Amino acid sequence: MSQPQRVSSHSGRQVRGSVTRSRIRASAVELFARFAPEDVTVSRIATHAGVYPNQITHHFGSKDGLYVDAAFSLLLRDSARLRSLSRRASSPQSFVTALARTALAVPSTPMVVTALGMGRANTSVQPSLVAGMKVLFRQSTRYVETVLEDKAWHMPKSVEKEVRTFWSTVFGAVLLSQAGFQGVPSDLDVAAMVSINRN
Repeated sequence: MSQPQRVSSHSGRQVRGSVTRSRIRASAVELFARFAPEDVTVSRIATHAGVYPNQITHHFGSKDGLYVDAAFSLLLRDSARLRSLSRRASSPQSFVTALARTALAVPSTPMVVTALGMGRANTSVQPSLVAGMKVLFRQSTRYVETVLEDKAWHMPKSVEKEVRTFWSTVFGAVLLSQAGFQGVPSDLDVAAMVSINRN
């Protein structure tokens, strides 16, 4: 009789932990979207989420770890805006141009670039960065493959390689802008890095 009770108790803890993690992530996304990372403390996030500071470190390891998680969560959420572009695109070029313009404009892109920079100084967040990039590449590849099939378009190179090139160029353009390079990310022709043709 005691075994089912232990299983039920363990399951309950898992559910509570998942709920707490989601609350922390939601608060972090909201705060990091509005303020610079250095202006958002663990205690501030904890207060906003209604949790204890040690619960943040328990679930995410550190503030940097939480920032990485929040940045990719926000970018993946913003990527829903990208998925609507194919319906309005009349040609491969107009689709790629709109895709590049939107990817550079969403506020989560600079957050991910900042998160990538954290990986250089804090190696503990690198696994989370790698995981976030894999999800981004996988979802983007699946989306582009669907668009190509629906529109009867094709890519001369592999879709996966083109997706990696696209996002690497987007992040590089934003990084140059953040570093003080004259101009804005949209000055770079990101769309030229991706080739899509009609069948």
